[in-house]
Amino acid sequence: MNKRMSITVAIIISLFIAVNIHLLYSPKSDVPQSLYVHQYERMTSNHFEEQLQKEALVSPEDIYNVYVGEDDTIDTWLAQEGDRVQVGDEIATLQTGRADSQLAAWEAEREALFAQQIDIESTIYNLEADRRNAKSNTANVNTTESPSDNIDLTVDVQVDVQQDGAFAQAIAEAERERAEIDRKLTVLETQLSQNDSNPALISPVNGTVSAIDKHGFTLAADIFSDTKVLTTYVQLKEWQKIETGDPVRIQQDGLTTVIDGTVYFVSEIPATDSRWKEAFKQLEPKTTEGNPLEFYEIGIKPIEELTALPFGANVNATIIVNEADAVSVKLHWLDGYTKQQATAWKLDKDGKGMRTEVAIPFEVSNRAVVTEGLVKDDVAIYNRNIDSFDTPFNVFLPFPVEMPTKNQWRTFGWKNYLKYSFVE
Repeated sequence: MNKRMSITVAIIISLFIAVNIHLLYSPKSDVPQSLYVHQYERMTSNHFEEQLQKEALVSPEDIYNVYVGEDDTIDTWLAQEGDRVQVGDEIATLQTGRADSQLAAWEAEREALFAQQIDIESTIYNLEADRRNAKSNTANVNTTESPSDNIDLTVDVQVDVQQDGAFAQAIAEAERERAEIDRKLTVLETQLSQNDSNPALISPVNGTVSAIDKHGFTLAADIFSDTKVLTTYVQLKEWQKIETGDPVRIQQDGLTTVIDGTVYFVSEIPATDSRWKEAFKQLEPKTTEGNPLEFYEIGIKPIEELTALPFGANVNATIIVNEADAVSVKLHWLDGYTKQQATAWKLDKDGKGMRTEVAIPFEVSNRAVVTEGLVKDDVAIYNRNIDSFDTPFNVFLPFPVEMPTKNQWRTFGWKNYLKYSFVE
């Protein structure tokens, strides 16, 4: 074959190949296209958790403040900071001449608190009714009451229902207000039930005297209740994930086992300065950066008593903000991932590739947890050019190859090699 003939044959073959490629892969081609997919996974179901790791401080569940309104009402302080007290123990004796006016002031405040208690009960009742009957996404309940000219007590419960569970959170806030009122009533009832012949400032609970203010307009003592809880703080991004009732795992070197707990309140009001807040800033300095008003207190209640830990002890709290029994897929296999929705690809029942819309409530370790669109035993597939194919499209996967180990090669034996090397 001469040179000219060789060139002609080469051109004809090249044109033949080019035409066939065009017919196969042009947009108007009727020939089904196939995609080689070397990345695929068969879906398996697992239990997934989205966790927030937080430093937390052991704090009292309740702090009772016992006080008198005038600095010359106290005769003698009997307790000191750090003292253990029981219900009815005298913290300080009162001046006999000043006792009547102090008792009258306590009586007036008790009446105001009774009125406030009725008000907050009504608020909680209305919230619970709205929760049962809610058909919209917003609710606003605002109750303000000043039952006395001399005493200004306010309950303000703002509810902005923007997500499931917001009613529960609002009710929890209202119940915290109710607990605060009940706590104050406990203090006043204790003071008013004492013997008038020996007036004193009396402890309303079993606990520990944490602070005494012996100077100023109001003289007071703070008493920590015996029940211990945990206090931590979060910024807005974390706050939006946490809900009342979220499970918590508590760990500390002084604890022999991991203790379970739950989030029992999520404050909607920016955290005020306190010894707990200042200590937390030292433990998680990065958390306190940014807007100081976007800093909220979270309360955690353990299911076991923290008798092995003192007040102020630092523990590690793992808050479970999301959990699901579901399948998962690699994040980079998804397309159009926004607002917990994305597009993924899987094999249909005929083995062809198809798009599927998936719901993704949260992510774990660079994987998307999928609760809709993919189920157990589905085969998820990925190729970087996969989004250019119309579905369904043919897919071919790499041939699975499993090579024996050196030890398996050696132990197989030469007789077996001969046996399987020839066809009888």
